[in-house]
Amino acid sequence: MEALKADAFLKKLAKQREAMWAKMTAEKKSYGAEKPLTQDVVVRRLQFGVVMERKAAEVTARWIPHVPDLDIQHSLSEYVANELKHAAILRARITELKGEPDALWKNPLKELKELWDYHASLGSFCELLASVQYGHEEFFPRTSKSFIQRVDPLDPKTASIYRDTLLADEEGHEWLAPEALRRYALDVETQRRCLEALQKGCELFARAIESFNRSTLR
Repeated sequence: MEALKADAFLKKLAKQREAMWAKMTAEKKSYGAEKPLTQDVVVRRLQFGVVMERKAAEVTARWIPHVPDLDIQHSLSEYVANELKHAAILRARITELKGEPDALWKNPLKELKELWDYHASLGSFCELLASVQYGHEEFFPRTSKSFIQRVDPLDPKTASIYRDTLLADEEGHEWLAPEALRRYALDVETQRRCLEALQKGCELFARAIESFNRSTLR
């Protein structure tokens, strides 16, 4: 069995990712995840964002010394810095809204902990990039645009944070994961492990999202 060429490999990863997105979207509709927002729900969403941004930075940072090429290493470092910047911005907004910034960080949902424990256990940065940056982080702009539309009438400052900072920064590093996977996921075994990591990571992400959404419906 031969390794796939880069374009075919990325297409296969994307197909798995989009299948999970379709499944997640259908499931969200089934339990009413898009109910009207309240300030308490907005705070809870920001707390969830703190965990996601900070954990993405932490699990990625440990691989920076192992990246062979300086341009990818540099961009991965910028990615980590951006994620931590986002966590700090969200924490500050939670404080302004009189919430507890680290409530979900200190007491994470079981499914949220499982997601990031899995990513911390991965054995290569290719697997991590496939699962996080090429996998479920691709859902972030889609869910954020929906959140912005819903939160803007209630809390325009939070909407602006997501639209003008978080989404703008995400656009700056969308190229990173596909380019790194083109360079480094070249053999059959690495590609197999990346496909498995993306599938598992997206499944765990979907469970974490459902658990979080259901927690806001109580």
